[in-house]
Amino acid sequence: MEMPKHLAAALTACFVTTGLLICSAVQARADLKTLSLEPGFSTSPEVIQGKSGGLRETADCGFVKAADAPDAVITLTQPFTTLRASVQAAGDVTMLIEGPNGRVCSDDVNGLMPEVTGSAPIGTYRIWIGDYVGQPESGFTYRLTLSEDSEG
Repeated sequence: MEMPKHLAAALTACFVTTGLLICSAVQARADLKTLSLEPGFSTSPEVIQGKSGGLRETADCGFVKAADAPDAVITLTQPFTTLRASVQAAGDVTMLIEGPNGRVCSDDVNGLMPEVTGSAPIGTYRIWIGDYVGQPESGFTYRLTLSEDSEG
């Protein structure tokens, strides 16, 4: 389900780490994709499209949009035994995911394309699709696919 454009100016994502509650604002933008999923969500995968990259350089995942501007926010309302997130693009892209289990960067798993497959607990996942260009207007058009099978 996509967030209506007329909602509040910020969405807040919170998680507990080492006994501290950490909250960060997520900018509400027209291009922000939000989904709420549970096991059995579809016989077809969910597909999110966008443009990779940004100005924020990460230590291990290239350039992404600002910390408060993920490309997608996915909320899992029940745990998944297997959830697959894969990206297809015309250039070398990365996928940065922050969720209940911490942070993961995927790069060059399937050729030059990022992919993460595994179990996923209930919670909110913020996803950035990055690249090594460092210029938002020069990023690559991508397709982020979420599915319940490990084969795509």
